Amino acid sequence: MEKKKVAVFLLSSSLVLSMANNAYAATILKYGMRSPEVKKLQENLNRLGYFVTSTPTDYFGPATLNALIKFQKDSNLVPDGIYGPSTEKVLLEKLNAFSGKNVSSPPQTSNTSNSSATQTVAQATFSRTLRYGMQGEDVKFLQSILNKLGFDVGTPDGIFGFKTQNAVVQFQKANGLVADGIVGPATQKVLLQKVNAPSPSRGDEKREEVQTTLPSSSNGSGKGISNGDGNAIFNKVLKYGMIGEEVKLLQQYLNKLGFDAGAPDGIFGGKTRQAVINFQKSANLEADGIVGPMTWQALISRLNVTLPSRGDVNRDNPQNQKEDQIQFPTPFTRELKVGLQGDDVKLLQGMLSELKYYDGDVTGTYDDVTSNAVRSFQQYYSLNPTGIADVGTLKKLLEVDAQVKAVKGFYVQGKGGYGHGVGMTQFGAKGMAEQGFKYDEIIKYYYTGVDISKVETSNVNVKVKISLDVTSQDIKITSNQPYNVIYKVKDDSTGQIIEKQETFLPDSVTSINYLDGNILIANSQSPEIRTSVDMVRIVPTNDGVLFYVNKARPYEGEFRIYPNPNSIPSGLDLINVLPIEKYLRGVVPAEMSPSWPEEALKAQILAARTYALVRIKDENIFDVYDTTLSQVYKGISIADPKIDQLIESTKGEVVTYGGKLADTVYSASAGGYTVDSSFAWKKDVPYLKGKPDPYDTSKYATYWWNVSISRSQIEKAYPQIGAVLNIEITKKMFDRPVEIKITGTKGIITVGNDDFRKAIEDAAGQKLFASEYFDIVIQN
Repeated sequence: MEKKKVAVFLLSSSLVLSMANNAYAATILKYGMRSPEVKKLQENLNRLGYFVTSTPTDYFGPATLNALIKFQKDSNLVPDGIYGPSTEKVLLEKLNAFSGKNVSSPPQTSNTSNSSATQTVAQATFSRTLRYGMQGEDVKFLQSILNKLGFDVGTPDGIFGFKTQNAVVQFQKANGLVADGIVGPATQKVLLQKVNAPSPSRGDEKREEVQTTLPSSSNGSGKGISNGDGNAIFNKVLKYGMIGEEVKLLQQYLNKLGFDAGAPDGIFGGKTRQAVINFQKSANLEADGIVGPMTWQALISRLNVTLPSRGDVNRDNPQNQKEDQIQFPTPFTRELKVGLQGDDVKLLQGMLSELKYYDGDVTGTYDDVTSNAVRSFQQYYSLNPTGIADVGTLKKLLEVDAQVKAVKGFYVQGKGGYGHGVGMTQFGAKGMAEQGFKYDEIIKYYYTGVDISKVETSNVNVKVKISLDVTSQDIKITSNQPYNVIYKVKDDSTGQIIEKQETFLPDSVTSINYLDGNILIANSQSPEIRTSVDMVRIVPTNDGVLFYVNKARPYEGEFRIYPNPNSIPSGLDLINVLPIEKYLRGVVPAEMSPSWPEEALKAQILAARTYALVRIKDENIFDVYDTTLSQVYKGISIADPKIDQLIESTKGEVVTYGGKLADTVYSASAGGYTVDSSFAWKKDVPYLKGKPDPYDTSKYATYWWNVSISRSQIEKAYPQIGAVLNIEITKKMFDRPVEIKITGTKGIITVGNDDFRKAIEDAAGQKLFASEYFDIVIQN
């Protein structure tokens, strides 16, 4: 036997080496083609762990396409699913390397011999991490080991389903590993150690080797499924219009699994074809209505039966089998229907409830509500909607339930969170300046196609709305110099509005209040109450500075106070009016640290100056806010000599596009990638285009915030999907998610970034996302 195994290995190795040394074939293979070359491709993909089928054929179908795309992705090739020269070259190189390692990965199907190739665990290693939903000979190898160690997965079939996952979890728990059901390096290492360890109960007897026997391949004669003794029972593929006992057997199997094929009459008609299509959809097969080897294999796997030999077709009639001869999926032992009671019905109701199909009480009685829930489940998963929990329905329920239980929640990692991401970033400007870029180069990088121009700003004033002290109902103003208070009164005799002016002493405090549409004025050194019917101006003399006493903050220029009943709590608006170049003294140090490089500070000055100039309108009561609603302004309390000098040296310099002032919006950080204005505000501006921001090395350009989202929060936000199975970002712009697909047990929806964040935060009842810039991964 050992000589035979060596011969098989040497023969398959020599074939691979021979292929790798030949010139790459000119044949291009793609979906839908039939060719002997397709069969060779399937064999090679199987060998490398990209399982296609245990019986390779000459047809390039969905299974071949999916396996090839996975190989291309793993090999950094264009994942187009087309087998051309580039893909062939890499595939043969990997086969060559694979053979040179004396087949150190779990064995794969070989068609060079009808003998069964085997391999011991002592020689074997795993070549990839295995998890739920994967297929291949390495999965079959894993299943053999688990069975050997007493963790039952049933007959090794190379499909990592819920039973294999449960066995892995039990093994991990028994060996102190993280019980996540994923077979990674740590689990693989312990598996191989355990299976190769001497058995204490067998003394000095030779250890039994765990072997993975490879299925013998088709010899190309077209003979389909074998009953285990090498005699094929079906010598043809079944399709619409055919008649015979094989068709009758097919109909019986479909009916038993809940796919209504009608009375088994041996005639492959329209109803049988539709039943086959529904089954193929449920098994993730190509839904063509043709029963070939893969469809037979899936049918048999679902039923857990062995196909009879051809001579036994008539007497081995599934329709006549007793229910206890059908192998129900553990822990179920019978078909469940209306009128039945028991713990198994209670379990069924609990599962349906978790999958969001059943909202009744878990009573253990199979009533009409339970039947309707089962029927809804069957309809969604393309099963025969009978309302009876048959073998096929129970297996699908357990499969979906395991998928739901595998999802603990979702982990969100985010960048940005410090601004809108449009235009210049301040941390990016700093990084560029540190790398030697000049301020005009910084400006022109972040604002596409702009110029630096110069305008006269000596007589230009900006009107800034000052944030009020919300704890006080009055506004208190003073000055270090005498100051004038100018207000308006109504002449009782003429009805005309007359402007009055009074001068108050330095350090005297003037209190302003709102009452019934009027402004009341009182000064600490004068007991008289003045009433103004309109706006009040407070203007310093002798280049004095005004103080907003409520916030202990000094300001250049003058104050204008307007009545505004909507302003809470004072009913007043406080506006600071001053020359724009003086305004910059209170903006630039608030927006950027004076310790930063001068070129970055100059870029900030130009952006802040141009931003304000764009917004100045004579008819406005105010032009800008003193907060991040516009740009931060703190008066002259933060003025800095270095920045004052830079403001003076760049006086009048502005950013223009096409000869007009540009709207130079900016933010602290865009997370490493700025965005178009149309992305942020649905308005396209030609010079506000998104681009990479590699110069931003702040923490905001990395994944600096994270949050966990629970299943219950997602299901509350989107109840129409049922129990959540997955969330994935399906489309990005500027490295930010714009389309997010949510998959559940009852539906799939795609939502936008803003909608997703709002819905989840509403469900959670709190702020969760620091920005719109994030990735999502599943938590098992």
